[in-house]
Amino acid sequence: MNSPLSRVPGRDNADVAFYEGYQRGHNDTAKMLSRRSLAYLFVGGFFGAALVFLAAQTGALADFSRAEKVLEDPALKTERPKDYVRAIEWAKRFTVGIIAEQPGRRRQDMFGRIYELPGSQHIGSGIILNEQGYVLTNSHVIPDSATRLEVVLGEKAYEARFVGRRADYDIAIIKINARGLTPASLGDSDKVEQGDVVIAIGSPYGLFHTATEGIVSFVGREGGIGSLVPNYLQTSAAINGGNSGGPLIDLTGRVVGINTWKLSGSGNEGIDGIGFAIPINVARRVSERILGSDDQREDTKISDQPRDMRSAYLGIQAETGLRTEQPSDGVIIKEVVAGSAADIAGLRPGDKITHVNQTGVKSFQELAQLLAALPPGAEIDIRYVRDGLAAGVKVKLGGRNR
Repeated sequence: MNSPLSRVPGRDNADVAFYEGYQRGHNDTAKMLSRRSLAYLFVGGFFGAALVFLAAQTGALADFSRAEKVLEDPALKTERPKDYVRAIEWAKRFTVGIIAEQPGRRRQDMFGRIYELPGSQHIGSGIILNEQGYVLTNSHVIPDSATRLEVVLGEKAYEARFVGRRADYDIAIIKINARGLTPASLGDSDKVEQGDVVIAIGSPYGLFHTATEGIVSFVGREGGIGSLVPNYLQTSAAINGGNSGGPLIDLTGRVVGINTWKLSGSGNEGIDGIGFAIPINVARRVSERILGSDDQREDTKISDQPRDMRSAYLGIQAETGLRTEQPSDGVIIKEVVAGSAADIAGLRPGDKITHVNQTGVKSFQELAQLLAALPPGAEIDIRYVRDGLAAGVKVKLGGRNR
């Protein structure tokens, strides 16, 4: 029997919803040393060796000796390679590859001729939440038009069904029918610190169970317009197309984040070493909301009953994201959606929202988090600044599908 790995498409079928920058090669031109240069090099090396010998004789190299003793201190020795191996081997038990198939489409050219476009595939990753077969991944891994979902675990492939999503958090849940599953070990992302060593595991370009290592470069990075995630983990571990939805683990094998995106430069080229993961504490809470579970235990029990997926809606757009010039004392409205709750309440572009129900807001993510906890139709007090003057208004929130 052929392994499901042999059916994985190549580079062209990598996760198309994820921008990846192609690493530019560089070709240094080697320069030949002239005979004179070689002569200088020989003479310099001779005198350099003599100086080192004299310095050693006079005790000038004592610091190097002390440094060697420090490096030999047993307290500083670690079994880092073994930690890596153990963590990766454990994470491979609950990390899956995901293939989402989209149907072909019909197109008509300028001469009226109809032709068929072939179907496409999205490649992503995910983690097993529990023994019942629920799998957590990124929402953008599962296109709305997907007609078939397949989950690859080890050497086996399973048909999967879509359960639910929260696109504003970029989280989705799918389910497989399988036995003997190993649930992911979930860590505590609130305890993650800048500088912690982490490993990203996923399926870049269909290469299942690829592991890349890095550190947590920053904790609490904002994610831009449309994202309710308030505190992405920034990592130097390589994250590429197909890594989306896979785990970011620590050296104990616990999941601390869900790999989601990488920064793009000019021309939408992905920038290596600047990737972002949704903190696992956020991903877990959102997963439980998708499935209507009120169980907060560590084993991540999940019910089968999805809940109402409509959320409160204010109706504004704000300039935000990774740019450092954004204000830290409020949210400046860039655009007000016509007919929305904000429009009816009289809010305008240029207004700076500073408080919601007496709670200060410093960023669009904080504002979005406050609104996400409220039902459609809720009334809130908004304080804002317009033309340098403070004002307040009551707003009855609208609703929209998530």
